Amino acid sequence: MGGPSADITLRVAKLAALFCSLMAAAYAALQIQPSPVMKILVTSGPAVVVVLWLQKDARRTGVGAVQDFGYFLWLAWPFVIPWYAFRTRGRSGWKLTAGLFGLIMASYITWFVVTYGLWSVRYGLWYLRVTD
Repeated sequence: MGGPSADITLRVAKLAALFCSLMAAAYAALQIQPSPVMKILVTSGPAVVVVLWLQKDARRTGVGAVQDFGYFLWLAWPFVIPWYAFRTRGRSGWKLTAGLFGLIMASYITWFVVTYGLWSVRYGLWYLRVTD
């Protein structure tokens, strides 16, 4: 009953996404490549925690009660998350879907925003120097 996902709450998923986003922002701002282990952690960490939370929630709701639900989630999460959200939450399932996708994609989005912001500042400063 108390497997590895027993203590996983949505708050833990949010904290994991926040931590991974901060790490992605730091790597983007410093313009360095993370080590392979850190790259896996930053990009996959939030997804792992979301899958663990979904497994826990699936046990609570009884939906998706199959032996390898976690493995199925991991392989097909872009399809399984919306199915599960609408199946368990009805019409308001889009909120859960958007929230979980946001958590999973948070580090990618943060990296892109920081990288693009730095590029914009550098390009803007370069453009100002060239046009003066």
